[in-house]
Amino acid sequence: MKRISVLICGLILSAVSWAHGDEDHGTAPHPEPVLQAGASAESASSDFEVLATMQGEQLTIYLNRYADNRPVSEAQLEVESGAFKAKLKPVASGVYQVSAAPLAKVGEHALAITVLAGEQADLLDASLSVASSAESLAAASAATEYKNWIWGAGAAALLLLAGVYVRRRGGNQA
Repeated sequence: MKRISVLICGLILSAVSWAHGDEDHGTAPHPEPVLQAGASAESASSDFEVLATMQGEQLTIYLNRYADNRPVSEAQLEVESGAFKAKLKPVASGVYQVSAAPLAKVGEHALAITVLAGEQADLLDASLSVASSAESLAAASAATEYKNWIWGAGAAALLLLAGVYVRRRGGNQA
């Protein structure tokens, strides 16, 4: 009886240390985009697909081939939005960046992204929606609160099942 109780408690307590995702906890930067609520845009054509994200005043565009989702290296990208126009610099395979302070303002920004890759050229349109810091913080807080609620409900269910099991085992031995 004591062994079963210790086993159940051990399983419940170890649940918080289960593996999550396959992220690298090393010092190398992640090539995947880190999205903020309301600060991204995507577009696709028959040749390319792009994902644009804003991190502060930094615009990052991820460029892939539409057919097989391979990153496109050594392309020339240019972005326009109203009076803002800039060429992006490659920072990794399929990842391009530029400082874009005018696009960091809260609101909708229509983007025209010109892609020149080898003999292929394309013009992609996207709409970048930048939320205020308060809106982004509220969305992140709501997601964290939901995760905490799920973990709490799961732990409560496990404790309830453990209690029922221990009670039944104790009742069968009497």
